[in-house]
Amino acid sequence: MGRVRLLKHITRPTNRTRPAMNQMKLEFLAEEQEVVKKANQLIRARHEFTMYEQRIFAAMVAKLDRGTDTFPVQEIPIKRICDRSNSSDLYRRIDEITTRLVDQKIVIRTTDEEGKEEFKKVNVFGMCQYKEGEGTLKAQFTEAMRPFLLNLSERFTLYLITIFLRLRSKYSTQLYEILKMREDLRETEMSVEKFRRILGLEDKYRDFYGLKQRVIEQAREELKEKADIYFTYKVRREGRKPVGIIFFIHRNDQVVDELEDSLPVPEPSGGADDKPNLNPKKMFMQDLSQEELSDLSGKQLDEIYQEARNRAKRANQGRSSKMLLKQQTHAYMEKIWGHEG
Repeated sequence: MGRVRLLKHITRPTNRTRPAMNQMKLEFLAEEQEVVKKANQLIRARHEFTMYEQRIFAAMVAKLDRGTDTFPVQEIPIKRICDRSNSSDLYRRIDEITTRLVDQKIVIRTTDEEGKEEFKKVNVFGMCQYKEGEGTLKAQFTEAMRPFLLNLSERFTLYLITIFLRLRSKYSTQLYEILKMREDLRETEMSVEKFRRILGLEDKYRDFYGLKQRVIEQAREELKEKADIYFTYKVRREGRKPVGIIFFIHRNDQVVDELEDSLPVPEPSGGADDKPNLNPKKMFMQDLSQEELSDLSGKQLDEIYQEARNRAKRANQGRSSKMLLKQQTHAYMEKIWGHEG
């Protein structure tokens, strides 16, 4: 236990509660036209949308009648995708933005059973139209977008357009979609290379510190302030080289509470079926703040886990089931982290 005591310099909050991921999600309670529904392939696709273009794209998706087989011409109010602080900028640039929208492509990559990679490049919009003074933008998706937006029965992601439009960074919106896709699993891991490719950052922030500060940290802070989920993360390294990023996904009760006036969020059921698959290490790390995760080394985590597991075994003398042993190991990890002797 001597080495575990090295953690004493870290202050552990005493009022933190575990994210209540078993609560009903806001997107299941909202009207359909307020919900964006995208195939997961589309969320993982590479694109070069600006922040404005992402907002227009998402707002148009939310307006779709997803049970039809064809795309109608749709329209959205310009004021929906901007706020007072940037509305004049958007109106001034609408000609440029619509030109980019009809030229924009997404790149969807898949891998077959033999490990061979296939990519598909798809134009998103076939038409964009704007008439000065009307304040609305008309657009129509291309037929090639149909498999990714219409009649989706599996492998899709939902989120509220209201929350998406709160975000001001293009990287925050992209990360938000990726994390919503994995929300039920409470974590997702990507290689640094894949992370760069999906966000279109192959030639930007080549130093990982710049990528961390300008993209990951900014997105983390913005989601914590504005979205229904937020994340903490751990960088996986080979030697000193960052090779992967593990994102831990948390429900953001503060933001959910802000929306309760318009969306009736039920109380959590608290049933046993709502519990995630038990992994003491993962559960422990999911409960840590970003500051705590940053200060916790892999060696320290292993020491805490081993000590907790030994305590759980001694306490039960082999009488507990594997599931109960895992639960108790997690509880002891929390106690050790809280500096109980």
